[in-house]
Amino acid sequence: MKILNKTISAGLATIMLLSSVIPASADSTSAKEEVIYIMANADGSVDGVYAVNIFDSGNITDYGNYDNVKMLNTSDEITTDGDKITFSTNSEKAYMQGTLTDAEIPWNISIKYFLDGEEMTAEEIAGKSGKLEIKFKITKNENCKTDFYNSYALQASFTLDTNLCKNITADGATIANVGSDKQLSYTILPDKGIDTTITSDVQNFEMSAVSINGIKLSLDIEVDDSIISDEVTNLTDGIDQIDDGASAVSDGTGELKEGGSNLKDGSAELTNGVKSLDNGVSKLSSGVNTLQSGLNQLNSQSENLTSGSSQVKNALVQIQAALNSVSADTETLQQLTTASGQIKSSITQLKNGAEQLKNNLGYAQYKAAMSANGLDIDSLTAGNSQAIQSLTAQISQLNQTLSQIQGVPGYEEQVAQIQFQIAQLTQIVTLLNGNNAAISGTEQYLNSFSDGISQLYSGLAQLESSYSEFDNAINQLADTLRTMLINISSLSDGINTLTAQYSSLDSGIHNYTSGVGKIVSGYSQITSGVSELASGSKNLVNGSKSLDSGVSELYNGITELNDGANELSDGTSELKEKTSGMDVQIEEKIDEVISSIKGSDSETVSFVSEKNTNVESVQFVIKTDAIEITEEEKAETAQEEELTFWQKLLRLFGLY
Repeated sequence: MKILNKTISAGLATIMLLSSVIPASADSTSAKEEVIYIMANADGSVDGVYAVNIFDSGNITDYGNYDNVKMLNTSDEITTDGDKITFSTNSEKAYMQGTLTDAEIPWNISIKYFLDGEEMTAEEIAGKSGKLEIKFKITKNENCKTDFYNSYALQASFTLDTNLCKNITADGATIANVGSDKQLSYTILPDKGIDTTITSDVQNFEMSAVSINGIKLSLDIEVDDSIISDEVTNLTDGIDQIDDGASAVSDGTGELKEGGSNLKDGSAELTNGVKSLDNGVSKLSSGVNTLQSGLNQLNSQSENLTSGSSQVKNALVQIQAALNSVSADTETLQQLTTASGQIKSSITQLKNGAEQLKNNLGYAQYKAAMSANGLDIDSLTAGNSQAIQSLTAQISQLNQTLSQIQGVPGYEEQVAQIQFQIAQLTQIVTLLNGNNAAISGTEQYLNSFSDGISQLYSGLAQLESSYSEFDNAINQLADTLRTMLINISSLSDGINTLTAQYSSLDSGIHNYTSGVGKIVSGYSQITSGVSELASGSKNLVNGSKSLDSGVSELYNGITELNDGANELSDGTSELKEKTSGMDVQIEEKIDEVISSIKGSDSETVSFVSEKNTNVESVQFVIKTDAIEITEEEKAETAQEEELTFWQKLLRLFGLY
C-alpha cells in the first residue's frame, strides 16, 4: 500500500545517508563505529533497540549486553563470553548486529495525538477526520548515564500526505514539499530538547513513520562579537553621560528652586509693601477730604463777611467762630507734606524694585543664572535631543536584534534582557522629551512673566511722574495755607480796629473771600488727583496680588520640574547600575550560545558498553510505527532464508 512504499523509500534513504557519513576506520583491529537503531511505537515509546557495529577486517573483540548477535554481511562465526564478543573476518567491512538488553536511550520521546481536542492513541486516530493536533516533545532521559543528550543533535522528520492533511502548521519546523507530501523537519540542538505542536485538518488520517536521526554535533564556528561589544560599550557610555546630565539637571533645578523660593518671598514682600502704600494713600485721601470740608466751611463764611455793614458785628463774630473752627496749623501742614514725600519715595522704591525685576526676571536672565551655576540650558537641550536621537537609534538596533532571535529556542533570556533594555531606553527618551518640554515651557512662561513686569514698571513710572506733580501741588498748597494762617492771625489782631477802619477792612474782606474761593477751587483738583491716586493704588494692589499668584505658580512649576529632574536622575542612576557590566555578561552569553551550537569536542564513547574504548563514531536512527487504517499481517517464513545485507537492514524496521 501507499504508506508502506513511502516507509521503505524513507528507510533506504536514511540508511544510505548514514552510511555515506561514516568516517574511515582507524588502524586498530578493534576500532569500530556504532549505528544504534531504535524501534519506537507511534507514541514515541521505545519498542526495541538494535546496534549495528561496523569493523574493519582482522581479529575483533567487542563488548555489549546483547540478547543475541549475528553477522549481517559475512558468515563469520561469533564467540560470546558474557558481554564479550569475538570473531575474525577477512571482509573489508564487517557488520555485526546485536539486540540490546534493557537499553536506556538518551532521550525521552513523546508523541501525543488529539482530534477535536480529545486525546487518542495511534490506533484510535487512524482513519479519523477532524482537527488534528500532534504534540511532539523530547526531553533528557535521566536514566541514561551517558552524555549523548548534551553532545548530540537530532533531526526529526514528520511526513504528512497533503491529500489527507490540509492547513498544516508547524512552528519551528522547516517545511518541504516531497511529491504530494509535506515533510516537516525539526533540528534539535544538544542539551535543548523540544516541545512543539503540529496542527492540521485531516480526512481519513494516516501518517508515515516519524524519523529521528542523531549525530554528534561538532561545528567550527567563529563569531565576531566585537560589533555587539562596541555597541554595548557605546550604550553603557551613553547611559553614563545621560546619568551625569540628569544629575546636573537635578542640581540645576535644585538651585532654580532655591532662587524661585527667594523670588516668591520677594513677591510676598512686594505685595505687603503695596498694601502699606494703599493704606497710606487711603489715609491721605481721608485727610484731603477733611481739609476740603474745612475749606468749604471757611468759604461759606465769606458770604457773611460781605452781608452788609449793618451785620458787621455779627459777621465779625461769625468770622471769629469760623477762624476758630479751622484746626489746621503749621505742624499739621508739615505732617501733610512729610506724608506726601514718603508716598512719593515709596512709589520711587516700588518703581526701582519693578525695574530690578524687569532687568533680572526673564528667560535670558534665567539662562545666564543657570550658566553661572554650571548648566548651559541650550547645551542641555541639544544634548537631550542628541541623546534622544542616539537612544532611538539604539532602540531600533535592539528591535532588529530582537526580531532576529525572538522565537529561537535557547534565546529566551537574551530576548527578555533586550526587551527590558528597550523598555528602559524608551522611558529615558520619554523623560528627555519631557525635560525639553519643561525647558520650553519655562522659556514661554518667563518671557510672558517678563512682559507683565515691564507693564508694571511702566505703570509705576507713570505713577511716579503723576505723583511728583501731585506732591509739588501739596507743597504749594502748604505754602499757601501757611500764608493764609498768617493772614488769619493778622485778621484776628485787627478785629478790634475793624470798626474805625471798616472801609479798608471791607475791601480786605472782599479780597480775602475772593482768595478763599480760589483756594477751594484749586484744592478740588488736588482732591480729584488724590481720588485717582487711590484708584491707581487699588489697581496696584490687585496687580501685586496677580504678580504674587503668578510667582507662586512659577515656584510650583519649578518645584515640579525639580521633582521630575530628581526622578530622572534616580532612574538614570538605576539604569546605570543595572547595565553595569552588561558588556561582559553579553559576551559570556554569546560564548555560551556559540558553545551550545558548536557541540562537544569530547571523546566519542560507546553507547553499547563503556568497555569499548576505541569508538570512532556513534549514530542514532529512531523510527516510529506508521499510523495506518488497517494492520497488514506480515508473512513470516518457517525456515531461515538467505537474506541480502539490505534485506537484513530492512527487517530491523519491520519492512521486509
